Amino acid sequence: MQYITMGDKSSPAVLLIHGMLCTGKDNLGFGRYLSDSFYVISPTLDGHGNDGTDLVCVEEEAAKITAYLRSEGITSLALIQGSSMGAEVALAVRDRCRKEGIAVGRCFFDGGPFFCFHPIKRYFMRLTFRRLVKILNDDPDRAYDRLTKNRLVKFITKDKLSQFEPMLRSIVSERRTFTNRTVDGMVKVCYDCALPDFTEEEQRSMVFFFSLDEPARQSKPRLKKAYPGAVYRDVRGYAHCLLQIKRPRTYARLLKSVIAGDRI
Repeated sequence: MQYITMGDKSSPAVLLIHGMLCTGKDNLGFGRYLSDSFYVISPTLDGHGNDGTDLVCVEEEAAKITAYLRSEGITSLALIQGSSMGAEVALAVRDRCRKEGIAVGRCFFDGGPFFCFHPIKRYFMRLTFRRLVKILNDDPDRAYDRLTKNRLVKFITKDKLSQFEPMLRSIVSERRTFTNRTVDGMVKVCYDCALPDFTEEEQRSMVFFFSLDEPARQSKPRLKKAYPGAVYRDVRGYAHCLLQIKRPRTYARLLKSVIAGDRI
């Protein structure tokens, strides 16, 4: 696992966890607008950085992230933020922090697909993802063209595919190999997602944020049943995690409001 940091280390720390196929650098667009007030930590999850690692499960990712925080002398986080698949990892990190005594102020889960699919459906998702990741080992320009024509990418981005160009260009900017083990891990994270128990007070510090027309929002009823005390907010006019891509400064202001405990 690799880490990017920004800002003054003496400032309150925020942890930003990227989505599937992305890396820590994909958080820098909005993360730089947080670094004036916070120490920003953006890891690249295992299996995503051509570093010889594999993503196996959220528990392992959470353990590595909290171990890193401990090694850096960080005993509290003002915010844990996770995007898409990173939202599930962020939830596991929140649970791990509680067990290890790392204080957490707020959590912001953006577009997380908090599903628990039948094993047969997970099997077909593994096949779909294995085809998808092969594209990323191609020449960047050709990979970008193939990615924009991929059925799963079109399904997730809806009618706003062109607005995702900055993120898609970043995803294909360097040839990366995703192993079958990592693909299996990604499917497990997204579609066999456990929801840890949290107290009512802990739930009130959590914000689950969705676009009204994104597929991941279908996991919202499951979340509300598990975490009735959490805050749920929907945004109109943006596809999956698009607000942070299209309007990074606005997104950073939103996160600052969450940290401050303001009503959003």
